[in-house]
Amino acid sequence: MVRGSYSAARKAFEKVVSLEPDTVYSKLMIAGIKHKLGHYQDAIVDYQGLLTNNPDYLPALRGEGESQLALGQTFLDQFVDKNVLDCVQAALHVLTRAALVRPGLAGTWRLLGEAGSMCSVLPGEMVEVMVPSKLVRVGGGDEGEKMDKQGLLEVAVRCYTKALVLDGDNAGVWHDLALVQAALQQMDKAVQALRKAISLSPRQASTWVSLGLVYAKQEDWALAQHCLVRALQLENSALCWTNLGVVYLNLGEQTLANKAFKEAQNAEPSYTRGWTGQALVAEVAGFKSESMDLFRHCTFLGPEPESARGYGDWVCSTMAALEKGDKVETHNKYILEKMFGIVVGVDSLSSYCERNPGDDVALCQLGVLYEKMGLVRSGYKVMEMSNKLVKNTVEKDKVLTNLGRLLTKLGRCEEAIEHYQAISSTTFYSQVGLAMAHYSLGNYQQAYEAYESCLHWL
Repeated sequence: MVRGSYSAARKAFEKVVSLEPDTVYSKLMIAGIKHKLGHYQDAIVDYQGLLTNNPDYLPALRGEGESQLALGQTFLDQFVDKNVLDCVQAALHVLTRAALVRPGLAGTWRLLGEAGSMCSVLPGEMVEVMVPSKLVRVGGGDEGEKMDKQGLLEVAVRCYTKALVLDGDNAGVWHDLALVQAALQQMDKAVQALRKAISLSPRQASTWVSLGLVYAKQEDWALAQHCLVRALQLENSALCWTNLGVVYLNLGEQTLANKAFKEAQNAEPSYTRGWTGQALVAEVAGFKSESMDLFRHCTFLGPEPESARGYGDWVCSTMAALEKGDKVETHNKYILEKMFGIVVGVDSLSSYCERNPGDDVALCQLGVLYEKMGLVRSGYKVMEMSNKLVKNTVEKDKVLTNLGRLLTKLGRCEEAIEHYQAISSTTFYSQVGLAMAHYSLGNYQQAYEAYESCLHWL
C-alpha cells in the first residue's frame, strides 16, 4: 500500500479474509483500498458490513462517512443533485454516530462540516435533509429533523467551530469555515476566517484564491486581484488564472482577461471554466462564431453552469435569426444543423435549470428547444414554470405566446386562447397563434378577424 500497489494489497488482504473470515482489520483495509481506487459504493457496503457486528467501530464509521462524502462529490460534479442529498444525509447520520463514540476528534467534526456544506451550491428549493437531532441541539433524541439549505449550512458552521475548539491552529478548517460563511452571505466573517487561515499557512494558494473570490463578491476588485496574483506566485493553476480572468472581465479589461484564460487553458486544458471565460470574452468582443464554438467545446468537456447557459442562449439566438431570415455565421449554422446543436442545447440547459430553477429566461429557452425536438409536453411543463417566475411585461408576453402555441399543439385550444388574450402587447406571432387556436376549434369568424389583424405587420 505504501508503494501505491493497491490492487496487490487488496488481493493480499482478501486472502487473509478467506483464511480468517472474522478478521476486522483486513476487512477495514479492503474497504479503505476500494475508497482510494474510487469504488465508493463498494467501500460503503464493506464499511456497513463491518458495522453490522461492531456498530461503534470508529474507523468504519469515519470510513463510511468519508466514502459517502466522496460519492456525493462525484454526483455533484455530474449534476446528479438528488443523489448528492442522499449521500449528505447518510454521511451526517454515520458521522454523528462517530462523534458520539469519540467527541474529542477534530477530524470527525470537520467531516460533519463538509457534509453540511456540500449543499451550498444546490438550489434552496431542492435541499431538504433529515439531520440527527443530536447534531442540531443539545439533548436531542435519536429521531431526525428536516432541515433546509440555510439550516444545514448553519449546522456546518457549528461543526467547523467545534473542530476549531479542538484544533484551533488548523488552517484548512478555518478555510472551510470561511467558505460556508460566504455561502451564508456573512462576508466580513469569511474574510476574518480566511485571514486567520493565511496567518497559519501563508503559502497555501487555495486560501488566497478563496480570499480573492470573497473580495470579488464584495466587488473590491483591487484586493481580489492582489489575492489572486499572490496565489499565482505560489501555484500556477488553472483555477487561479480563471478567477483572475473573471476579475479583469468585470473591470472591462478584455485583453488581460483573454490572456488570463489562455494561461488557464495552458495550465490545465481540460478545465472547463477556463474555456468558458474565453467564450465570454469572445461574446463581449462581438466574435459570434468563435464564442458559440467555444461554448460548444465546453459542453464536451463536462457540465458547467455558465457554459451550459451560454451555449443554450447561442442555440436559441441562432434559431431565431434563421427563423427571421437574418444573416447567420456559417459555422454557427453548421453547429446547429450538423453537430446536434439543439440536442446538446437541451442537455446543457436541462442541467443548468436543475441547479438554477429561478432563471425564467433559461426555462423559456429550454421549453422552445424541447418543442423543436418534438417534446411538446416537456416544453409546456418548463414553459409554465417560466411563466410563474417572469416579472418583466415584455418577457411575459413572449412566454404567454410560447405557452399558447404549445397548448394548441397539445389540443388544448381553449386554454391557448386564454393565454393569447392575456398578452398585453400583441405581435404578429401572437395573433397568428390566436387565429390558429380559433381555427382548430372551428371558430372561423374569430380566426378570420385574428388573421386580418396581422396584415399591418406584413
